[in-house]
Amino acid sequence: MTAVLALLLVTAAGCAQTPKGVDKDLVDDWAMMAAAKVPEPKPGDCWTTQSSQIRDIAATPVSVVQTACEMSHVTETAYVGQFTGSLADADRAPSADAMAETYQDCDKQVTTFLGGAWQDSRLRMVVYPPTTTQWRGGARFYRCDVAALRTERGILDPRTQTLKGALQSGGELMLGCGTQVEIGGNWTDVDPAACTAPHDTEFVGVVTAASSVYPTDAKARSTAWGDRCLNKIRSYTSMPDSALAKAKAGYGYWQIALSQDEWKAGNHSARCYVTLPKKITRSLKGAGNITI
Repeated sequence: MTAVLALLLVTAAGCAQTPKGVDKDLVDDWAMMAAAKVPEPKPGDCWTTQSSQIRDIAATPVSVVQTACEMSHVTETAYVGQFTGSLADADRAPSADAMAETYQDCDKQVTTFLGGAWQDSRLRMVVYPPTTTQWRGGARFYRCDVAALRTERGILDPRTQTLKGALQSGGELMLGCGTQVEIGGNWTDVDPAACTAPHDTEFVGVVTAASSVYPTDAKARSTAWGDRCLNKIRSYTSMPDSALAKAKAGYGYWQIALSQDEWKAGNHSARCYVTLPKKITRSLKGAGNITI
C-alpha cells in the first residue's frame, strides 16, 4: 500500500501548477549534434600498407594510419592542403590534369619538410586527393606524402623514424654513386654505393622533358631527356667530350612520373646518370679533363 500511495502522490504533484521558468518541453533546450565530419589527416601522420611497390600505393592510397613514426611505416604526411574554388565545388575529386597547381604546392611543401629536393634522393612524393567516399562526405583536403625507396625500381623501404629534415646537409638518402643492374642486357636498376667504393654509375641531376607530350616508347623518351641528360653530365663532370668518349662514358635517365596521370599533373622530370663500362672508386663531379 505504501508504494501505491507514493505513486499517487507523485502523479498528483505532476498535475500541480508549473513552476515559473519551466516550459514543460523536455527536448527544445538540447543543443543540436554537430554534423558528421570526415576525419582529416595531419602533417606527421605515418601510414602502413601491405604493398611493397611505390606504384601500388600511388594508385591505391595506404589505409592504415599510425601517429607514431617510430613504428614501421612506409609513408609520412608532410603537408595537408585544401581544394578551393571550382575544384572544391565539384561533385567529385579533381582528375590528374586538374591537379597541376596541387602537385606544385605539394612539391614545394615536401621540399621544405625534407630540407631538400625529393627528386635528388631515394624518396618519392605521392599526392592523395580524398577518396570518393570522403569527397561525398565533405572532405576537400589533399595529402602530400613522402616515401623512402630502396632503389630506382621503386621497392618501398619501411622506416622507423620521421623523414622530416632527412635531406638537410646531404642526408644519407641523397642519390650519388651506384652499380648498374642489368637483366637481359637492359639497364633495370641502380644499387646505391659509396663513391669511394667500386661503382660504374653516378647521379648527375634532374632534367625536365623537352616536350610536354607523354613519352610512350624508347625513342620518345630519348627525345624527351637524352640531350638534356648529356648536357647535365657535361656540366656535372666538367669533362670535355673527348675525355668522356675516351672513357666510353654513357648516360641513362629514369622517368620520375609513375603514371600518365602523374605526368598530366605536371611531373615531366627524369633523373640523369653517367655510366661507365668499368668500375671506379672516385666521384666524377668536377673531374675535368682526366683519364679514367
